[in-house]
Amino acid sequence: MTTDGTRDGGSPVAEVVADAWRAALRADHVTTEDNFFVLGGDSLVAARMAARLRASLDVRVPLAAVFEHPTLGEFTAALRAEHGPAVDEAAALYLSVLACSDAEAETMLGRLDD
Repeated sequence: MTTDGTRDGGSPVAEVVADAWRAALRADHVTTEDNFFVLGGDSLVAARMAARLRASLDVRVPLAAVFEHPTLGEFTAALRAEHGPAVDEAAALYLSVLACSDAEAETMLGRLDD
């Protein structure tokens, strides 16, 4: 884990989840010990965060998961337990696409058209 809590042992899914929490909560910094609700989250913010994760990882995130696992570390572990290795693979792919330049993305998309 980095000092800003974005990685859980180098886990791509932990980084994507932390990014989703930061965006939904409008927070500059989150750690694995941070509690979603203490940081200002509520059910509407949780829905926004779940939608972001659904879009980036293509996984269903029930709102109850945030209430049952309110810390970033617990929530990430629950997400990984629910979806298995596929969620890590999706997160790694998502992060690699985000790291691409526009030209690299166009090249990748061009290969898909072939």
